[in-house]
Amino acid sequence: MPTLLALSNSAKDWLQATAWLAAAAGAIVAAFKFWSELHLGREQRARELRWKQAEAGKALNDEMLVDSLASTALQMLDYSGTKFELPSKDSVVVDRSDIRFALDPRNDTRGEKDLYIRKCFDSLFYYMATMEHYTSSTLIRAEDIAFPLEYYVPLLVEFSDVIELYLKRYQLNRAEKFLSRYQSWTTAGVSGEL
Repeated sequence: MPTLLALSNSAKDWLQATAWLAAAAGAIVAAFKFWSELHLGREQRARELRWKQAEAGKALNDEMLVDSLASTALQMLDYSGTKFELPSKDSVVVDRSDIRFALDPRNDTRGEKDLYIRKCFDSLFYYMATMEHYTSSTLIRAEDIAFPLEYYVPLLVEFSDVIELYLKRYQLNRAEKFLSRYQSWTTAGVSGEL
């Protein structure tokens, strides 16, 4: 009479095959779990990177908006005929013709008002160049910095001819490239046509 220990060869083969199947199923489950966790980890890292990009874009925008010169340039674009205080504490009204004159590199801008307007726009162009650098380096995405400049770039179009000359004269290539990202700028006939 056979005992439990004395199993038949077919029973041993069946047990061994079952053990192999169980081991293979375990390996498949482990591989699926590993792949799933790897995929979830990759997605989590991508979300964290995206969040950091958005934070960096917002920080750059916030910095531009609190910069006294860059924000003054934006105000000049927004409110023609507004009074501004010069560094000498004199108050002057800046209108569109003043901006056009000050930003035209062919003009002799020695007056304090003209120099102040240029200094404000130089600061704004600095931020545009920085944003272009960060965007082209994929440190941030264009949508991270779209507002408020998507509002202001169309206002700059009015001065596109002198701004383009200004950017070329002072080799502000990144600011120029940044502006060319906006359809309102490129459809104004700028970027390479001057």
